[in-house]
Amino acid sequence: RLEMVKDPEIFKENVLPAHADFVTYATMDELQEKASSLRISLNGMWKFHYAKNYRAVIDGFEKEDYDCNFWDDIRVPAHMQMEGYDIPAYINVQYPWDGHEDIELGEIPTEFNPVGSYVKYFVLPKNWENEEVHVVFDGVESGYALWLNGKYVGYSEDSFTPSEFDLTPFVKEGVNKLSLMVFKWTSSSWMEDQDFFRFSGIYRDVFLKLVPKAHLDDVKVRTLLNDDFTEAELVLTFKGKETGTIDYTLYRNNHPVVKGNVKSGAEVNASDKVVSPVLWSAEDPQLYQLVLCVKNDDGEVTEVIEQNVGFRKFEMKDGIMLLNGKRIVFKGVNRHEFSCESGRVVSAEETIKDIITMKQNNINAIRTSHY
Repeated sequence: RLEMVKDPEIFKENVLPAHADFVTYATMDELQEKASSLRISLNGMWKFHYAKNYRAVIDGFEKEDYDCNFWDDIRVPAHMQMEGYDIPAYINVQYPWDGHEDIELGEIPTEFNPVGSYVKYFVLPKNWENEEVHVVFDGVESGYALWLNGKYVGYSEDSFTPSEFDLTPFVKEGVNKLSLMVFKWTSSSWMEDQDFFRFSGIYRDVFLKLVPKAHLDDVKVRTLLNDDFTEAELVLTFKGKETGTIDYTLYRNNHPVVKGNVKSGAEVNASDKVVSPVLWSAEDPQLYQLVLCVKNDDGEVTEVIEQNVGFRKFEMKDGIMLLNGKRIVFKGVNRHEFSCESGRVVSAEETIKDIITMKQNNINAIRTSHY
């Protein structure tokens, strides 16, 4: 696999197309409780082997009959460098291997280029057997190859964006073995030269998700306001399997504003008029809730999804930026996901504290630096 990691023309392999970020629930009750039976977290302790370069990786560790239970444990999500392997390095304008290895474009460091071998054993619930099953990695730095039960699944270098893979051809009854080989530096590392700490490893959530036969892949929501903001058109675009139907309801304070129903398909559009919409702004972030209910051809609910929706209109007039017809001045900051305790693995509590601090200082815009 080293030739793939070095090749700047190979960025990902077998990664499923990107789609809107939402949690899918099996029932309305699950949505209310915010507990989904359609996903299983793989966060927690994984088996781990650290190698300072590719040559030191244990050959064949991903094979089904290779027992990794005697390996060390490592937390996921976490950086290798915050778990006792390698060290974090803060670097700005120079490449992290400068002064250590003299390499050219099309090459990656070979003497020191830490590789983490990760293994997770899991058993699927009985009702997941013979169903479509995906795995989602929300963030792995900076490139990784993936296997399940010794079979190659795919590869990704998109370290700050989720990568989703179809595991259906590889899953089996009983114990499954998920294996990753995570490289600190790949061909993409030539493009990732910015002033922040350098880490590696599985640093965001990992989970399995069940994909029902009636399933919504993607949803796009647009709120098109008229010139005096007294009326809006809610425009919805759905992408899903070509079976079943999608019911949609837009709520405001638990009261339905619009309702509709469409047949599911590869790309389906729906639109509804909303009179006197309550407008969203950073100072007064008024939201509606869009609830989608996916049903199979027998009328049984297979998925329930909720999305927050804000009605707002941004435009430029005479060189002035306007939000909902009023001049807006962006008071923004750069923000890295960062914790002094755990690097780019940031808890919900720390994130909320950041947001509150920014709101207290009248900040209304965030630049997610370098992502």
